[in-house]
Amino acid sequence: MLGYRKRSFAHAHSLLQTLRANLEDLATLRELQKLLLREVIRAEEKIRELKTELTTLKGAAETAAARRSAYLHNRIEGFRQCAYIWRCFGDAIAFLYMDRFALKQCFYSTEKINAKQDAGFILGKEGLANELVMLDSALKHNVPAVLVDLTNTIRHGDICLMGEPDPCLIEVKASKRLNKRGKKQKRSLEKLRIFYDTDKCTGLHGYPELRRQANETPERTHVDQINECIGEALKDGYAVRQPEHGLHYIVMTEKGPNLEQALGSLKLNNLWPFFLNQSKSDRTWAPYFPFILTIEDWDHLWEFIRGNLFIFVFVELDALCKIALDKGCKATFDVDDESYPLRIEVPDGGGKVSISSHILARIGMEFASPEWVVLSSLERLKDAIAGITSPYHK
Repeated sequence: MLGYRKRSFAHAHSLLQTLRANLEDLATLRELQKLLLREVIRAEEKIRELKTELTTLKGAAETAAARRSAYLHNRIEGFRQCAYIWRCFGDAIAFLYMDRFALKQCFYSTEKINAKQDAGFILGKEGLANELVMLDSALKHNVPAVLVDLTNTIRHGDICLMGEPDPCLIEVKASKRLNKRGKKQKRSLEKLRIFYDTDKCTGLHGYPELRRQANETPERTHVDQINECIGEALKDGYAVRQPEHGLHYIVMTEKGPNLEQALGSLKLNNLWPFFLNQSKSDRTWAPYFPFILTIEDWDHLWEFIRGNLFIFVFVELDALCKIALDKGCKATFDVDDESYPLRIEVPDGGGKVSISSHILARIGMEFASPEWVVLSSLERLKDAIAGITSPYHK
């Protein structure tokens, strides 16, 4: 669907890499957002045109009309995917400047642990002109900022100032008078502000009290190995890596063997699979670290977006539990528990920790080290026993 916009894609990627090398280059930050805004609005215009044509076919029973309707639905879905990919670049901007764990809070409703509904179309949005004026003002005052509607992850406010690791969210209103919706948005922004300022908040996401604590154990990922794997797969048809015991990366193209053949050579058991193409196609990647940043070469990224490159991550559950067992703990993985499947118990009354599916999914979505995920969760347990934070690692 992005085929005839390849030049825009290459330009956006080039601007992003320039920005990645120098976060103080606010002229590039502005240029990249102008490009993204133009492309998102273009996709939205196409969607509206196609929907208008679709309404003229309602009630038509002819085979030709039915075929045309199916074609239009597919085209609409394609342009929605286009807009999503451009917003993935917006996510990349946000994750370059701000802490990924802080950004996660912006994805969810402040009242419950559900994703907040996205804002919808930028095209025709009342107040967009005011948002752009504020964005330009921030950049002119040397404050990096991003238009929230250009991201998939940030779902509160209109402008996000990115001068600090924590987001600074601003609601831009044409009128000083707030309606019911405006008052609700103001309360949500206040909750997030309190959390960012004090590292705790009452009632955020529906929890009685939510706290945050920095990890002492440095984060570890295997991004270098997945990029090597991608390069090899595009050359040879497929490639396999095992960055840690029980962790397997398989990258394939249509030129290589099928998945069953590739898995058969590895002889794996009791697997937790991640098919990253599915998360991309279903537009469910947020709030994880954007693949736009993880896949480093632009042509590799292009092949992944176009669906010519297939990325799988497999985690052996026994090996995941063994990380805790090697530390003298008991560990079980409950596949029926969708919220907190990995449960670890420290012997002699040392406490228990349940690791959420969200944090465990970082192993697949962000190529995080399973060992780091488990050990940092045990670190949280130690803090919980000391009364510092919650034993639930989210």
